[in-house]
Amino acid sequence: MVQFIHQEAAEKANEIKLKADEEFNIEKLRMVEAEKAKIRAEYERKEKQIEVQKRISQSNEVRLGRLKALKARDDAMQAVLAETAAKLPSLTQGSGYAALLEGLVLEGLITIAEPKVTVKGVAGQGSIASKAVNAAATKYKDWASKNKDAAFASSIEVIWDSTPLSAGIGGVELYGMNGKISLTNTLQSRLMLAYETRLPKLRAALFA
Repeated sequence: MVQFIHQEAAEKANEIKLKADEEFNIEKLRMVEAEKAKIRAEYERKEKQIEVQKRISQSNEVRLGRLKALKARDDAMQAVLAETAAKLPSLTQGSGYAALLEGLVLEGLITIAEPKVTVKGVAGQGSIASKAVNAAATKYKDWASKNKDAAFASSIEVIWDSTPLSAGIGGVELYGMNGKISLTNTLQSRLMLAYETRLPKLRAALFA
C-alpha cells in the first residue's frame, strides 16, 4: 500500500514536471519568437531610416547640383551683361551716336505723347543732345499731325533742359505733365530692357 502511494506520488510529480517543462518550453519559445520579431522590426526600421536618409542625401546632392548649375549660368549671363555695358561709352564716341540720340528722344516723345515735354541729357553731351532734341521735336510734330488732332499738334513744345542727369553714359530722360510722368531712355536702361526681353534667346545661345 505504501509502495503504491509512493508510485502514485512519483507519477504525479513526474506529470507535474513534464507539464511545467512543456509550459516553460512554450513560454521560452514565445519569448524567443517575440525577441526575434522585435529584432526584425528594429532592423527593418533602421533599414528604412537608412533608405530615407539615402534619398534625402541624393535629393540634396541633386538640389545643390542644380543650384550650382543655375549660379554658373547666372554668372555667365552677368558676365555678358557686364561686357556689353563696358562697351556703352564707345557708342557715344561713334559717328552714329547723334542719330541714335535723336531716335531715343523721338521714341520717348511718342511714348509719353504729351504736348509739352521736357528733355534732359547726360553731363558733357549738351550740344549733341540739344540738337537731337530739336530734330526729334520736328519729327514728333509730324507724327502728331498724323496721329493726334490739330489742337494737340499745334500746342507741342519740346523743351531742352540743360541741367544734366545725375548719372549716365548716354541717352535722355523725358518729363511730361509738369514732371508727373517721366521716361528714362538712357543707354543703360535700353541695355537692361534688351537684356530682359531677350533673356530666353540669350540663355539658348549660351547653354544650348
